[in-house]
Amino acid sequence: MKKICIIGAGNMGGAIAAGIAGNPGFPAENLTVTARTQPTLDRIRAVCPGIRTTLDNKTAVEGADLVIIAVKPWQIAAVAEEIKEGIDYGSCAIVSVVAGISFAELTEMFRKRDEIPALLRVIPNTAIALRKSTTFIASCRVSDDTVSEVCGLFRQMGEVAEVPEEMMAAGTALASCGIAYALKYLDASIQGGIRTGFGEQEARRIVINTMKGAISLLDANGTMPQQEIDKVTTPGGYTFKGLTAMEEAGFSAAVLDGLKKSM
Repeated sequence: MKKICIIGAGNMGGAIAAGIAGNPGFPAENLTVTARTQPTLDRIRAVCPGIRTTLDNKTAVEGADLVIIAVKPWQIAAVAEEIKEGIDYGSCAIVSVVAGISFAELTEMFRKRDEIPALLRVIPNTAIALRKSTTFIASCRVSDDTVSEVCGLFRQMGEVAEVPEEMMAAGTALASCGIAYALKYLDASIQGGIRTGFGEQEARRIVINTMKGAISLLDANGTMPQQEIDKVTTPGGYTFKGLTAMEEAGFSAAVLDGLKKSM
């Protein structure tokens, strides 16, 4: 894809821009990012030198091979109306990273007379800025070549799972919202470390390295978490008592309920 345009430079749009611009094989000047305010664009340019930025959405999409929409759900209808006439549906696919907006809704928003675009829904998480995202991709009226190209683009920024549209909500809960849930556990553990006597930065370092170790065990051994838990849980021991207290407080049930409520 020779020219990519990102509409919206908030947390997610900015993270995607950083991920794309960080690819040495993609010329930064072929990426255009828009925002509603100049200070937002200035922040993006500080992170991604060389990219093009503009406040003009209509101009930004002209000649694009891929337009990525990264705005709030309540903004997308107005954005679609603003930019659709400037997009060549014969050569450009539209990617929505807007959670909860279906292909049927996107089709109607971007319909112009008898033309409807090739659409993809993409749900990454904010680790995409570091090229460590877990990204879900679904497609509608998109050629196999374009799907392959878009998957390849996002695969350079982490793991990619191509799924049917009906799995996008589950993917959002597990990986996009899920990164916040993982961080919530880390935050609780760090606070626990502080309460037991460690300094804030020391507790942070210990918890982060412990999490890295846990993930490394799963990766190296190809195991499920419970298998590794069993290896360190002696009946009646400290780990057993701690896990029992967490479960009695509703730890696993709370995680499952949170995932369900995010869908």
